[in-house]
Amino acid sequence: MSFLEKNKQEKITSFVKFVNDELGLKNCPKIILQNGKGDLKTTANYNYSSDTKTIRVNSKNRALVDVMRSIAHEMVHHKQYEDGRLKVKPADIGGEIEDEANAKAGQYIKMFAQKDKTIYDE
Repeated sequence: MSFLEKNKQEKITSFVKFVNDELGLKNCPKIILQNGKGDLKTTANYNYSSDTKTIRVNSKNRALVDVMRSIAHEMVHHKQYEDGRLKVKPADIGGEIEDEANAKAGQYIKMFAQKDKTIYDE
């Protein structure tokens, strides 16, 4: 995260703690913010099949709130995994698993923005 400004790093750290608490995660996954897409096919990915549960998010040239939404989306997938609901790779578009991740990510952004409206300042 060293490529991100310190205030953005702090906001993301605070947001991850907020979402972790809201979801009631047993273990927070490792979150890697990338300075570019690298080998990601989309803006973010959650690797639930490895021993180290890892979320990777392309953060280059993206608004802070968009990066946060991607993080929350993938954290919802982690909760689905912890609950035994994510057994195979979900469809990229639609379906219960993906729709839930999209909806909850949006909710968490709005809830967090009530505490810190500056996430929209870019």
